Amino acid sequence: MPDELASVAAAVIRLRPDFRPTTLLSRTDKSLLIAGECEGGPAVAKLLTRREPLWAEKFGAEMEAYRCFTDTPPPVRVPALIAADEQHGVLLIEHVPGRLPVPSRDRFPSQALDPVHVTAMIEAMTDLAQWRPPTDRLTRTPDYPGRLDRDHRQGLTTRQDHQALTDLLHQVGTDLVPGHGDPLPTNFVFGSDGRTTVIDWEHAGRYLPGHDLAVLWTVLATTAQARTQIEELVAAGSSSARAAFTLNRAVLLVRELRNHRAVPPSTWRDEQVEAIDRDWQDIRELLHAR
Repeated sequence: MPDELASVAAAVIRLRPDFRPTTLLSRTDKSLLIAGECEGGPAVAKLLTRREPLWAEKFGAEMEAYRCFTDTPPPVRVPALIAADEQHGVLLIEHVPGRLPVPSRDRFPSQALDPVHVTAMIEAMTDLAQWRPPTDRLTRTPDYPGRLDRDHRQGLTTRQDHQALTDLLHQVGTDLVPGHGDPLPTNFVFGSDGRTTVIDWEHAGRYLPGHDLAVLWTVLATTAQARTQIEELVAAGSSSARAAFTLNRAVLLVRELRNHRAVPPSTWRDEQVEAIDRDWQDIRELLHAR
């Protein structure tokens, strides 16, 4: 075992002495991913390297999600939990082999995805929203009124936008459903057995219905079939579900505009902002026509 690998995996080995690290999969500014073996099978360890409250809260949410999955299995395939240590920022789970539906980790894929993968992702998020874990689990929820107010204060929405979104929120109600929170294509692993595994649960919680479908709708802008499929699925639901989907799309698009505008100008950034803004203007028309 290389000295560097043994060093970065020390916290995992203290938690599970039978963990045998083999590869450093990735290193970001907030975490490490280490592949290895544990309990006689493939495993992957995630180590939190930044302890600011934001990252610690997300890491804790992911641990809670895996503990919930262990106690109350969800209707989608997820990696099995092996061990977790919140105090030292270590999460050890099953390493599920397979391939991602996109060649890179871009949030917005530049090319259309395989229709088979699109359908599998939509079905997985639809099934997840039907799951009913105990009410004291997956308690992380977004502050929708707070988000709407913040976006308006920051000048991202007009007074008319804010009023329309607030009215829509009141129409939707307060019923929340389990959600992945950030189901990007890179958070789906497709195995050789045809099964789909959903990974990266740090945003797991309870959201207004249609949130995860709204994320897929937003990021799969270059996959026209995905948007059509999602829109048809939502259209077949209740008026409340349709309203929640519209609200979720609005909140997500405004967030994406804010995040992308914060990036230094470049050809890529300007094209992304233009595309996202087109979607936002379409949603604004829907809001104001209600």
